[in-house]
Amino acid sequence: MLLRLRLPNLPSWASLGLSAAILIAAPGLQQLFGDHGALGAQEAPHGDRRHLHGIVEDSVSGRPLREAEVFVEYTASGATRTVRTRTDGNGRFDFRDLPAGRVRVHVRAVGFAPSNDLVDLTNADRLLTVHLSVATTVLQEVAVRADTMAERLGRVAATSTLDGAALAASRGQTLGETIKNLPGVAVIQFGPSIAKPVIRGLNSQRVLVMNGGLRQEDQQWGTEHAPNIDSFNADAVTVVRGAATVLYGADALGGVVRVDHAALPDTGGIRGEIALNAFSNSRQGAISLGAEGADLSLPGIGATGYRLRLTSRIAGNGAAPDYYLSNTGFRELNGSLSLGVHRPWGRSEVTLSRFSTELGVLRQAHVGNLEDLERAMRTEPRDSAFTYAIGRPNQRVSHTTLRSRSVFALHNDQELEVVYGFQYNHRREYDNHGPLRFRDEPAFNLKLFTNSLDVRWTHARWNGWRGTIGTSAIAQGNQTLGKAFLIPGYDLWQGALYAQEELGLGRLSLITGLRADVISQTTIAFADAGIRSPAGTKSWRNMSGSLGAAYLLRDGLDVSVRVARAWRPPTVNERYAQGVHHGTAQYELGDGQLNAEVSGGVEGSLRHRGARWQADISAYANTIDGFIYLQPTEPIFTLRGTFPGYRYTQTSARLSGLEVSNTWTPVARLQLMANGTLVRGTNRDTDEPLFDMPADRVSLSARWLGSRPRIGNWYLGTGTMLVRKQDGVPSGTVYTLPTAGYALLSLEAGASDVAFFGQAARISLSVNNALDTRYRDYLSRYRLFVNDAGRDVVFRITMPF
Repeated sequence: MLLRLRLPNLPSWASLGLSAAILIAAPGLQQLFGDHGALGAQEAPHGDRRHLHGIVEDSVSGRPLREAEVFVEYTASGATRTVRTRTDGNGRFDFRDLPAGRVRVHVRAVGFAPSNDLVDLTNADRLLTVHLSVATTVLQEVAVRADTMAERLGRVAATSTLDGAALAASRGQTLGETIKNLPGVAVIQFGPSIAKPVIRGLNSQRVLVMNGGLRQEDQQWGTEHAPNIDSFNADAVTVVRGAATVLYGADALGGVVRVDHAALPDTGGIRGEIALNAFSNSRQGAISLGAEGADLSLPGIGATGYRLRLTSRIAGNGAAPDYYLSNTGFRELNGSLSLGVHRPWGRSEVTLSRFSTELGVLRQAHVGNLEDLERAMRTEPRDSAFTYAIGRPNQRVSHTTLRSRSVFALHNDQELEVVYGFQYNHRREYDNHGPLRFRDEPAFNLKLFTNSLDVRWTHARWNGWRGTIGTSAIAQGNQTLGKAFLIPGYDLWQGALYAQEELGLGRLSLITGLRADVISQTTIAFADAGIRSPAGTKSWRNMSGSLGAAYLLRDGLDVSVRVARAWRPPTVNERYAQGVHHGTAQYELGDGQLNAEVSGGVEGSLRHRGARWQADISAYANTIDGFIYLQPTEPIFTLRGTFPGYRYTQTSARLSGLEVSNTWTPVARLQLMANGTLVRGTNRDTDEPLFDMPADRVSLSARWLGSRPRIGNWYLGTGTMLVRKQDGVPSGTVYTLPTAGYALLSLEAGASDVAFFGQAARISLSVNNALDTRYRDYLSRYRLFVNDAGRDVVFRITMPF
């Protein structure tokens, strides 16, 4: 097979090394579905043997976990057999001579929540990457060594992880939609196609997205600029809540969203899966085809693992309960190719990916004059017909990534990781007013080029301390080529040195870190049509640091506390924006005299892990001096229409909150879950609430679980999202801000191994907003004009081959 990929505008020097609250009628379900073991009737013919191996990693840092216990359960000769091992110094485990069929893989490590996955070895060997989330429990069957306590207990940040099974229930949605029900997380919504993650009230340049170990650089300063990531590529998603600037840089002042990919296989031939999704609300269809194997031999390299994925999505106008949201359809076409090797010296992989989308912008939000704007804000829109057509205003966005990641295993359990990335983001926004309305010429044409290099050394234990020392560098250039102006072109340079260390002292563990950043920003002069944006260079130098401690109170219960200092320089749009931002349908005006934000905060967490009940409670208080935000002003009249006006300004801000997460299993088949989030943001200069703080919310859900040979593991569930009235709204705004609370009902059902055309398919059906409730979320950027989405029935099926 010959695969040709053309990437225009890639520099010739970019070479790289491989590198879901109540459930009823439950008793009847047992009679309907029966009670069968998931591994029943899976014994393979004698002689058909399989190889299962992989790596166990910390879901927060991605660091390999040594001495984790891994055991595999399978059925042989009518009896259940178990084989065990521990991970080595590089987090690896290896099982050979396993029967072909389904096996259950358990992974446990002190300080982490256990993992329990069903793995299909029917057709091929498997290579797994297991991501463990923070927890604290003493496993009586594990002989704990004192020098591993820091690795297990030193994770003092509040985190949440969605594994592959959880992600399977949300495939085809945006990254923001996937994680929005996690504690501490909300989304800024622009219709059905754009959802921007918000962590503890912060978003955009204060929340960093890491995609496969590489920081995502895709014009993230825009609130309607959602991460350009194919959700089908994700193997696990971890949200780190709170400042994580030491390891990740200034953009992580609010938190981090880590998107992890599965390890490339190193044994077996080609295999894969096809995933099909259908959404009733926007009549969206999605298909994703993935294939992988390790039967590729490259000259001079030898045996090479590979993975290929192609994804396409198409959606028409989204629908509120009473009308369609005009011009909110979208199209998406994504592809990626990865090659990698596993050798005694470590592993290396290279990935080439491209994300491309065209999406419409709500037409009701773009009006011609002040009278139209006022009318649009106080009256319901007229019903619009459904269509897949995308008209003006609209956006076309593409994002190309070339990523190389190599991990070298050094002596004495040391490790060296090198990540290089080249990213090219091209954003074009098309006008609905003026002469460009009738021409295929973008009003905004932004091209962003980013080169980045990260080198991290995980050193051997020294006087009880073990940690990571690293350096990172970024070189970035942005071109502004459109006919209209919003931000100037610029060049950005950034360099950093950092270290994070852990120390275990019996039941107490300490973690501390320090980072130094130097950032230089050079803007390019622009002068046209009454716009004056000067050229100039400004530099910032500052330090970030954190100190945390975790204490094991008793088996299954620990408490942790962390203090952190972080900072962030103003971005180019905050300093020099001047014009209509088409995606948000608002006029933005920057301030070139803005200073850097400086944050100081403290947070504490209490974690419980028991056989039937797991709970996490986190509280935080954070002060940000020089907090930059968009202050609403009077509407702005332009030649292209009248738009809500906003100006970037600074204040001293205080953010505090509470996050609760509970999972209770009163009986073996019933699982009850409850998450809650409370955020308070205060302008300390005026003692008024900050703009754009998420409303208080509680998510309640229940699942009834079981298994049956012909359908595998099955579940039925229901849940509700309760959102309180948002009364924390600042006075003096000229715009009507809907603050009413609302409740949404959801339903779900699914099975893991349903016979479908001779294959064991994973099938799920879910209903979002099942009662077709009318509501407007406070963080919806279209809340001034339309209701949010109505009922949406989603069908998903994934078939292996």
